[in-house]
Amino acid sequence: FFVPWMLAVRRVPTHLPAVVRRTMATATLPAFLEEMNDSYERLHKAFEDNFWATKMNLQGNSVAELTKTKGEYEAFLGNANHLAAVREHLKSGTATPEQERVLRIIEKTFMCYTTGSAEAVRLKEQLTALEGELEDYRGKMPLGYTDPATGDFHSASSVQLRTLMRTEGSEAMRKACHEGLGSIGPYIAERFLEVVKLRNRFAKLLGYVDFYDYKVTQAEGFDKAALFKILDDLEQQTRPILAHARERLAKEKGPAALEPWNTGFMMAGEATTELDPYFPFERAVGVWAQTFAGLGIHYKGATMSLDLLDRQGKYSHGFFHWPPPAWRPAGGGGGAPV
Repeated sequence: FFVPWMLAVRRVPTHLPAVVRRTMATATLPAFLEEMNDSYERLHKAFEDNFWATKMNLQGNSVAELTKTKGEYEAFLGNANHLAAVREHLKSGTATPEQERVLRIIEKTFMCYTTGSAEAVRLKEQLTALEGELEDYRGKMPLGYTDPATGDFHSASSVQLRTLMRTEGSEAMRKACHEGLGSIGPYIAERFLEVVKLRNRFAKLLGYVDFYDYKVTQAEGFDKAALFKILDDLEQQTRPILAHARERLAKEKGPAALEPWNTGFMMAGEATTELDPYFPFERAVGVWAQTFAGLGIHYKGATMSLDLLDRQGKYSHGFFHWPPPAWRPAGGGGGAPV
């Protein structure tokens, strides 16, 4: 990714921390960038491998190991010495335009994680552990529904419960599945509130209104007040459309169609059933590949792992992730597993 070249020997500024001075004294800019890339890729992969194992509930997965690797990954990104070294290289004026572009990206990334506060670092570590415990607790929840006809409890993931609410012909069954989904909140409430309180404490220490404000600002570059202004305007403009749609649904399907366990089925239940023969699950991977190929998106040379089967303890929301991030090292290559 970077064209190797040699930096002229120069005096290392004495105002920098010792760790940074050693880095600057012993590493040319290409070597520094290579070290940052290699370290980031190693830590990112270790965290993402554990993230995949725990989310997919693979045999031998460890929440403790996930917490450990996430902490190491975020500690690297939040290391103030790394940010100082990046800025020193930017000040040197020796970077090529491409190297400066990369340094700016690295600087922006480090700025999102560097807190400048030992107390904030401590709270972040505590928060990472607490979030891991909550995810583990939620993953082990005995989720399901109680059959209204027999009174028997049937284990089912949130994916299965939502699917039944869209496709099951019996309103009593749909309602039972809705109640099953509703049981998640009370089950995790106490633990989740502890996470929320610690998140807000962490964010306020850094000068933000709350954790949501912190995340929005870091991700979007503007605060939550600006975001809510956009969303409030969107809600106001679409409110009449929603009201009209609900009125029409109630008129066509009856008032009961507005019950939360009925709305999805009334809008799509019959269509989903009729379309199923044309989109069978066994063709899903092939159709997916053809769709991406038709869009000009290719995964040539990539190693892909797909886990499409629902099961107990598995994370119920679909996602893509890249264990090693896709990048172009100086020696070529860089294709990443997906």
